[in-house]
Amino acid sequence: MQQDKDIQKIYTIASDENKNANDIFQTLSKMKIMRIGQFFNSVKRCGINVSDIILLLMLMPFHHLKSVPTLVKSGLGSNYGVACGNNVFYDLKNNPKVNWRSLLYLIALRFKHLGESVNPEIMGNVRAFIFDDSTLPKSGIKTEFVSRVHDHVSGDFIFGYKIMVMGYWDGLSFYPLDFTLHREKGGQIDKVKHRLATANKRLAAQRQIKNEHAKLIIEVKQTLKSIKKQNKNKSTKTATKLIKTATNKLKRTKQKLKVSESKFVELENKAIEIREELKEVKKSHPYYGLTKKQMDVQFKKDRNDKTPGAQRAAEVDSKKTTSLMVMLKNAVKRGFVADYVLTDSWFYNHELITLISKLNKKAKLNLISMARMGTTKYKLTSNGKYYNAIELLTKFERKATNARSHKAKYIKVPVVYGDIRINLFFIKIGKFSVWKLLVTTVLTINFQKLMDVYQIRWTIELFFRESKQYLNLGKSKSTCFDAQIADATISLSQYIILSFHRRILDYSSFDGIFASAIEDALQNTIASELQKMFWVILEIYSNFTGVDIIEVTRSIFRDEQACNKIKLHNPIFFENLKEYEAA
Repeated sequence: MQQDKDIQKIYTIASDENKNANDIFQTLSKMKIMRIGQFFNSVKRCGINVSDIILLLMLMPFHHLKSVPTLVKSGLGSNYGVACGNNVFYDLKNNPKVNWRSLLYLIALRFKHLGESVNPEIMGNVRAFIFDDSTLPKSGIKTEFVSRVHDHVSGDFIFGYKIMVMGYWDGLSFYPLDFTLHREKGGQIDKVKHRLATANKRLAAQRQIKNEHAKLIIEVKQTLKSIKKQNKNKSTKTATKLIKTATNKLKRTKQKLKVSESKFVELENKAIEIREELKEVKKSHPYYGLTKKQMDVQFKKDRNDKTPGAQRAAEVDSKKTTSLMVMLKNAVKRGFVADYVLTDSWFYNHELITLISKLNKKAKLNLISMARMGTTKYKLTSNGKYYNAIELLTKFERKATNARSHKAKYIKVPVVYGDIRINLFFIKIGKFSVWKLLVTTVLTINFQKLMDVYQIRWTIELFFRESKQYLNLGKSKSTCFDAQIADATISLSQYIILSFHRRILDYSSFDGIFASAIEDALQNTIASELQKMFWVILEIYSNFTGVDIIEVTRSIFRDEQACNKIKLHNPIFFENLKEYEAA
């Protein structure tokens, strides 16, 4: 039994050494993933530490492992002294008490610290918070909170989530800081309901007009009857005039009643049509793109309101613009400093500009965002009049300036939005393109600088492509929303690790760094398995011959020639033997 314990100890020593023998594991060590994971060990009262489970989840893509079952079957856990089954991973992912947002921030903060120490020159470069969203398709409608969402790339509606990511450009690298998952309720039913409510209001108003006309007819008839009774035996001009006036008023009132009744019937028919349309829309475009039957079979879970999981679940129905502002304030509080916030037109609104204006006073933060050519009114500083974007473009199009550096034309227009002073840049790149609108709170920025900064936003597009292609972002098949959050966090954390790995090794492409990391991990696994096989064979040999394995290792270290030979062929294995012999 003692010999078996000694063998197991050798396995552990060999594994610990080997996992740091290549670049990717050195990166994990520098990022202190195990130490960060220890903050979450309190979530599990017993069993395997959360830090060990997180480490294995981080390593999965570098061993060609795409799911928990394949991870368990591969035996990767035993290579790192963590032997466990599927449920260990599932229990952690499904646990609403795990604060995955804090885990991602801790890893990002570690990157920030290391990045500034490795490349101190970046402190003077442009830094930016970047926001964008992307579609995460899901195959099953039973997945919790899944809905039909609009894919802006294909233009189709698909089942899945919208993930909104806040990334950080530190002057050299992009890495994610936070994210939210959203479902889309769908606006078709609400649009028809709004039209129906408007139709019902008009119908109610017309009903009141019709009733007033009907009431007036009764009053006029009574008046006419009274006049005729009073002037029954009189033939004077006054009496005749009174009767004629009352009779004409009765005719006019009857005519008005007829018109109001006709209008009432028309509005009533319109309301009936909209009610029928609402029934059809509820069938063809139900809320969240799911029928009542599909909603009933969707996975549901009760969570304590105070748990991080419940807070993440509450975000699915929040507006993405609201989530953006919450994440931005959290990032500033956690110590991330940036010069700009870069967004697409989907997130641009007055509330965001107001928040940026407030943060500018404390954090010197400014906004550069694409904006729609919509109906939003801006006050032109030159004359104090209000115009929308199209009206401003029409007014100043002849004054466009050529920018040879970007083969573009641009128009700079100083305006006031609400009570905040901003600049509008109308931009047209190429001869046949349409005019685009960029909005910025930086009043002194020129066109060249504006374009150079806004082009940084492209890094988040690359992030989505690379994370989905290499790190299985959005590929989770779990029906539990907590697990969806966990898997997305793991993918984003892996991206941060590889971004730092790319920086310290000066890789030019994500493809190259990922291939290199997989090759290193594969070589490490093979070496680890061969060393384990050696100890198994040595153990079997010692049992057959009766030779004490401990005495064999001591004899090896007493022989200088044997030590030199082992050290020459495999220095890492020699260090394992040396450590074991010393223990």
